[in-house]
Amino acid sequence: MVEYYRQAGVLELARRQDGCVGAALHVPRDGFGKVLVTALWRDAEAYQGWVANPTRSQNAEELDSLVEEDMRAGLRGVLYDVAILVGADEA
Repeated sequence: MVEYYRQAGVLELARRQDGCVGAALHVPRDGFGKVLVTALWRDAEAYQGWVANPTRSQNAEELDSLVEEDMRAGLRGVLYDVAILVGADEA
């Protein structure tokens, strides 16, 4: 999965989406467990723009064979509000 994200430039594509402040792919140190993708968006509407992006849908089809969830089913992340943010001068 990490290699796919690198080759396809998934996070770079998200970063170019209007309103994306940054994105990261997290993997467990021991190599076992779930992979986590996080992103910081200007607001919920900006994230919705990424959800609706056709490129994201194309990536979901490719990722479907790499994960347990059905990525083609319109999977979207859980939205959180930032309560405290330190050190993100660009945000």
